[in-house]
Amino acid sequence: MIARIVTINQLTSFLKVLIEDDEDLQDLWVDGEISNLTIARSGHAYFTLKDDTTQLSAVMWRTALARQRMVPREGDRIIAHGSVTFYQPRGNLQLQVDVLQPQGTGALQLRLEELRQKLEAEGIFDPSRKRALPDFPRRIGVVTSASGAVWHDIQQVVARRYPMAELILSPALVQGEQAPESLVDAMTWLQETAEPDVIIIGRGGGSLEDLWAFNDERVVRAIFAARVPVISAIGHETDTTLADYAADMRAPTPSAAAELVVPDLAAIDLALADAKDRLETLIGRRLDDRLQLLDDLQDRLARVSPASQLRALEREIEPLSHQLQSAIRYRLVLSRTQVAGLTETLDALNPQSMMGRGYAFICDSQTGAGVRSVQDVNIGDTIRAIVRDGELQAIVRDIQPDGPASHQESGS
Repeated sequence: MIARIVTINQLTSFLKVLIEDDEDLQDLWVDGEISNLTIARSGHAYFTLKDDTTQLSAVMWRTALARQRMVPREGDRIIAHGSVTFYQPRGNLQLQVDVLQPQGTGALQLRLEELRQKLEAEGIFDPSRKRALPDFPRRIGVVTSASGAVWHDIQQVVARRYPMAELILSPALVQGEQAPESLVDAMTWLQETAEPDVIIIGRGGGSLEDLWAFNDERVVRAIFAARVPVISAIGHETDTTLADYAADMRAPTPSAAAELVVPDLAAIDLALADAKDRLETLIGRRLDDRLQLLDDLQDRLARVSPASQLRALEREIEPLSHQLQSAIRYRLVLSRTQVAGLTETLDALNPQSMMGRGYAFICDSQTGAGVRSVQDVNIGDTIRAIVRDGELQAIVRDIQPDGPASHQESGS
């Protein structure tokens, strides 16, 4: 037999295919102790799994490490799930780990954790995809056992809190090998036939084995794919299943689920009464404010309106009018007094008045010029003497000057 000579690359390529194509080596749990643990800056974890006689290199990528509930530490005794890989450039065999569990964990718990991390990596438990429950559901679907206490408890709570909601039971097995398929069928029937606004899926408490149907991948995916929000109410408050993670909301008990899914009419009545009181108070305050504003605007309008300005001017003119009337009356009285005085003066100076007292107006009969002095006439001149009731013709016969002038004239 001729020896076959191969290259290192050919050999390592053969080993890589041989190892990584073996299904048993791609899905296995390994029991060992962590040593030489290093967390790189990239976030990947590199360590060695060892027992009393052997050791195996292991790696856990950052994304897988972030999903772990258990933080790996030096010296921990663990059970690691993963696949055996062959790193060809260095010729190294290593275990690529995706799940870590403390040593002593049961087989069911290991399967549960492995499935949890698988579904979590797919985004099935992503909180951002969870939907809000309807505020006032008209139709509520319930997936549970028809003979259990869950259905009875939900009926009682809904009847007490929100009796107008319609409850529709889609009965299903909640325990045993046939339970997952039964639960999925019940979910499907509800959505295709009853068209509920929300679904409650639940059962009473029990062991991990009793609740295992709600950890089944088919049930979890059915809850994730539901067209309406789903509330899980599985077991007691301390029980947790993968269905709880996939549901839009988890309730600690079935009764609590019913309380979450429907409002309380009594509380609504109180809230409405309180809202009514607050609304009436608010409207009253707003109305008072608007009435006050209306009064202010009316006052401002009255102050700037023409009628208001005219009344203001009238009020300003009124005292001026009184003053003018008083001044006019004063001037009238004064004028009358002055006229009366002038009248008296005129009467005193009026020739007619003087003539009535015996005086006469003497003028030249030819020229009509008044004779004011004895020097204005000569002896023999004809003069006229106008008296109160007529005229007299006279001829000057004698001239007799009066006072010093007469002496002068006599001397002349």
